[in-house]
Amino acid sequence: MDQTAQLGAADAPCEIPSHVDPALVVDFDYRQPAGIEDGDVYKAYARLHQGPDMAWTPRHGGHWIAMRADDIKWMQESWELFSNTEKSVPKGQMPPMPPITFDPPDHSRYRAVLNPYFAKRRIEESYQPKSRAVIVELIEGLKPKGACEFVSEFSFVAPLMIFWDFVNLPYDRRDQFLAWGRHAAGYGSAEDRVTAFGSVHDYLAELLDQRIEEPGDDVFTGISQWRNNPRFKHKDEIVGMAELVFFGGQDTVASQMGFAMQRLAERPELQQRLKDDPDIIPAAVEEFLRRHGLSNTGRLVRQDVERKGATMKAGDMVLVMNSLSGIDERAYPDAFTVDFDRGAVPHNSLGNGPHKCVGQHLGRMELRIMLEEWSRRMPIVRLDPDKPAPKSHAGPVIGVSHLHLCWDC
Repeated sequence: MDQTAQLGAADAPCEIPSHVDPALVVDFDYRQPAGIEDGDVYKAYARLHQGPDMAWTPRHGGHWIAMRADDIKWMQESWELFSNTEKSVPKGQMPPMPPITFDPPDHSRYRAVLNPYFAKRRIEESYQPKSRAVIVELIEGLKPKGACEFVSEFSFVAPLMIFWDFVNLPYDRRDQFLAWGRHAAGYGSAEDRVTAFGSVHDYLAELLDQRIEEPGDDVFTGISQWRNNPRFKHKDEIVGMAELVFFGGQDTVASQMGFAMQRLAERPELQQRLKDDPDIIPAAVEEFLRRHGLSNTGRLVRQDVERKGATMKAGDMVLVMNSLSGIDERAYPDAFTVDFDRGAVPHNSLGNGPHKCVGQHLGRMELRIMLEEWSRRMPIVRLDPDKPAPKSHAGPVIGVSHLHLCWDC
């Protein structure tokens, strides 16, 4: 059975296991939640906060749901209890992608391959000027138009162009990379997504062979050299690492940019604040990250454990909903409101523990530069009243489907 068929079968409710308290059962589909038809994925997900802190749903093979900030942080840090070896819900949807689908100590040796290329100093010194040039070019291209569809014309394009430079990919394949990225991120059918993953796998396998013959100073060269490590086992290891890098830095940054711009367009006073006080931009970046958790990822329960009345058995799956962590009113009063003066509150959006996002410095830099250059170069933008309202989508990584903006030239 192929992956798309498996996913369709998993949509049907399964039987409730005997160890699951019926009081904790909810009929919830994180890929198509009730209320998503209204266009706001966060409001659709937030309905879960009206029920028990830990819930269980019969959808997608049956799984637990962690939705509160404290539970999510605990699970992210407790890798001894919650394994990353099954990263998708339902199981079996994600191929091995070291290091994210491995637990310590195996995780550490793969992570060591990637860490030098994503170090904060290297990102700022080597890639900040190039990233700024990409973002400025896109903004200046949009400015005279007076309107845009922000996702397709900016937020999805900018991270991809920056990423291509980061890993030294050929620009002449731009349209192909864009199509793969959009389909893998969920813009398209389930069949499109599976095809995109397969195409990227084949392309990267060939590219890594080329980097052995023609090495550079990029992360794909570093990954290709893993085959010289005594612990190297199979080529799928390095292809999996390359796939993680390829996909990891695209849809997440695009989604952060899209949601941030939606909030700014909804509240012009926030735009004016960034123009008047650019020193507040680093705080704005963290507030947008807090407000817009993006991932809904799986964990495999390694041993029996109880949490807030939920009895989780070894072999159970848990959906860790980072998307709900930042809008938990218990952790963040008035959580739906973007407040640049909220202060340096901790958030879970980039993970905790050994699996904390390896690309966090690159993502933060891209979002920061977008806010800096957009507020410096663009007039106040607003939602285009003559176009469809903003719409977001659900899934393993949530994002903005479309965002129509307009401004006075």
